[in-house]
Amino acid sequence: MDTSPELSEPCEDRDFAEWHQGCPWCAVWVVMLEDAALAQVLQQARAGLGDALLPRYARQPHITLAYRGLCQGGAAHIAQEYDAQALRADVALLQKLKQQPFAVQIAEPHSFTTVPYLRVKGDVPALQRLHAALVPQEPAPDWRYLPHVTIGHYAKQRPLREMLKHLEALGQGLPEITVTQLALARYASADIAGPLTLEGVFELGTGRYVAAPDALWRDFA
Repeated sequence: MDTSPELSEPCEDRDFAEWHQGCPWCAVWVVMLEDAALAQVLQQARAGLGDALLPRYARQPHITLAYRGLCQGGAAHIAQEYDAQALRADVALLQKLKQQPFAVQIAEPHSFTTVPYLRVKGDVPALQRLHAALVPQEPAPDWRYLPHVTIGHYAKQRPLREMLKHLEALGQGLPEITVTQLALARYASADIAGPLTLEGVFELGTGRYVAAPDALWRDFA
């Protein structure tokens, strides 16, 4: 019987050019979480894990709804997976879904092998419904969508039990956040820990999509 502890998998902070092949951006649908208490908890979590994490994680607090893939904007690219036509299809799908605003409760820390994270409490039917609509077929048979808020990327191989022990004090008083809009965001494909750039927002309730001033697809309609 194998009694060895499950270990974290270190991430490389490098440009994975073999993946993006020079395509500059990657698009994702997310729920942005602008909450001062949550930001403070994430900062405490990163401090608690210290050099077990990569030194930087610049992504704003968010819950990923759906990966959309590599993109460039107006011009085509050999590796491009997402474009204005795909955005139009996404917006039409979300409008048909008619999802109303909903609440998410951020909960205690946990961990994948590659990243520690804060749980989202319960199933949150709205998140599951939105994800299932945008991703009708999961990438693998055993894949299960698990909404979460990433803390950072592991830099070293450590027992996950040890990592969670450093975080166990952070499970109390985490915020409940009301979600009124979804965000289409993009990040630089050459930077695994870089910030999210807003592409546009989809307003729950009204079904209106509004492109950001510097969006790749300002006139997508």
